[in-house]
Amino acid sequence: MKRLCLMRHAKSDWSDPASDDFSRALNERGEIAANFMADYIAHSPYRPDYVICSTARRASQTCEPLANALGKNVPVIYDDTLYHAMPDVLIAHARSTPESVQTLLIVAHNPGLVLLAMALARNPEDEIALRVANGVPTGGFMVFDFPDAQNWDDVSEGKAETIFFGRPRDLMHTAKG
Repeated sequence: MKRLCLMRHAKSDWSDPASDDFSRALNERGEIAANFMADYIAHSPYRPDYVICSTARRASQTCEPLANALGKNVPVIYDDTLYHAMPDVLIAHARSTPESVQTLLIVAHNPGLVLLAMALARNPEDEIALRVANGVPTGGFMVFDFPDAQNWDDVSEGKAETIFFGRPRDLMHTAKG
């Protein structure tokens, strides 16, 4: 079985109108969410053993604390083609993942992430898939299992079980108890 996790970059700073989209940094809320999500993911049952991340500044900044939390044994690859990538590019990255990897995390952008998430779902009417369809906020984290996939080439649309969707604010609230 292969597991694909998708994460949208954390909240970015829009205060500088002269800043181009690619160079926008995280704002304070985004930094807090990125740090929380890094710890959450690294200690969850969805811990990736390989990460591919967009090179946009906000995505890279989202991924940095996660890379630190995962440690040096988990490769983190930064790729320019993930900047505003659509589902075909995202799934191509998944399919080119080394076969030794069981759990892949892609950190990228909407609308590509939510479009891919909806395309992957075996049952787009299940509770988690419907929540994803209503929008993936910044820092949102989704997990898909492909029970019939022995290889990354087997990962395709309509074949995934949607097993988790978490938003930073909800997960932080739950963690505070």
